[in-house]
Amino acid sequence: MEKKILIPTNFTKHAWNTLVYALNLYKNIPCTFFILNVYEAPARISLSKNNNTELEAAKAESEKGLQKILQGLNFRQENEKHQFETISRNKDLDEAMQECIDTHNIDLILMVSRGENVSINASFENEISEVTEKVENCPFLVLPELMQELPESNREIVFPTTFKFAFKNKDVVALIDMTIYLNASIRVLYIDTDGRPLTTEQEQNRETLKTHFAEVDFSFHKLTQTTATMGVHLFIESRASNFLALYKRKQGFFRKLFPKRIKEDIDFNPKVPVLILKELE
Repeated sequence: MEKKILIPTNFTKHAWNTLVYALNLYKNIPCTFFILNVYEAPARISLSKNNNTELEAAKAESEKGLQKILQGLNFRQENEKHQFETISRNKDLDEAMQECIDTHNIDLILMVSRGENVSINASFENEISEVTEKVENCPFLVLPELMQELPESNREIVFPTTFKFAFKNKDVVALIDMTIYLNASIRVLYIDTDGRPLTTEQEQNRETLKTHFAEVDFSFHKLTQTTATMGVHLFIESRASNFLALYKRKQGFFRKLFPKRIKEDIDFNPKVPVLILKELE
């Protein structure tokens, strides 16, 4: 089945590298890649005529940049399974992304985070956190700026969960797909912060995950005597895992996984790509 992938770009080398990463990730999959650029006119006090001129100039610059990307892709002679569409919008990034999702039924959004790590913070301190919070009904794959090459084998996706709520199958389809594309395994991580056995409901939710993951390789793991954030970091580092998958429910960004007691509990900067699963309608 064809996949529809949305990739926002600001015409930097990092945005280009994100696109190239997506092409390699989906090299065996028929895909349409929607390349999105948002623009705005410079903010200044001027006559309405000048504002319109500046807006037209910004639009032209956006469209020119998107055409250069298409030229670069043609030069690379990319996979014939891949198609490309460009979108230029005079909107905020989250609004433009939501429009693309609703119009084109996007399956996944790819973005790159600035800095060595993927910076995810529920306090809206960066663009990644803001758009992943605001944009609905589509998972994200957020890449660190300094990407490391994947090993040829033993690839792992760490999936932390409290087992306190049941996952719908459609909520984890992106994780299952990613596992298949990467020829990877899912490591379901439960961090026991209070030393209590799983409740009946948690046990049932654990069994539901078994059903969802029946077609891929997976295993359950447990850590004790640590916080959720520290436990996830330690688990990834100790196993040299390659990906992290996090689930966001609509009532709050990672609220079930990272309680908002102190700021450090929700600052999350892994050095691996992060697949952000969303609660889908």
